[in-house]
Amino acid sequence: MPVLPGLCADCINVKVMRSDRESVFYLCQLSFTDPRFPKYPPLPVLSCDGYVQKPPDSAGGVAQT
Repeated sequence: MPVLPGLCADCINVKVMRSDRESVFYLCQLSFTDPRFPKYPPLPVLSCDGYVQKPPDSAGGVAQT
């Protein structure tokens, strides 16, 4: 059963990573410049100071690792 990502699902600062084994990881790109944000936050994220909702017309790409 997959874990719902919470705020990460539609945050502009997240990059969704999918492994060869179909595992899904939510990489917080704010972690590159701000130590307050974990690289891979525990899910679901229910509260986040860095959350910025993606515009409704944004395409959500998934990167292969």
